[in-house]
Amino acid sequence: MTDVMNTSSFHQLVEHYLGLESMEITEELLDLCGESLDACALPLLRRRLCEEEVHIPRLETQGYTRMREKCEQLVASLRVLIAALEQEAHV
Repeated sequence: MTDVMNTSSFHQLVEHYLGLESMEITEELLDLCGESLDACALPLLRRRLCEEEVHIPRLETQGYTRMREKCEQLVASLRVLIAALEQEAHV
């Protein structure tokens, strides 16, 4: 990890993200990266970001406030995690 993102901070990002994500995606990530999340996960994470961004307006329209809030948390977490992994991949 770079000075900008230390290992502890990165692990907290990953932990927060996985706490919001489904078990199915978590298993996919484990199969893809093993114990350590790295740039190999970027395509899957980007796909998940797009999927979740599409859900937000639908959930809003249908009045599912709590589900929309969780979806927004997941999107925010994905954006930060993707940015951290992209930054690390360029170092």
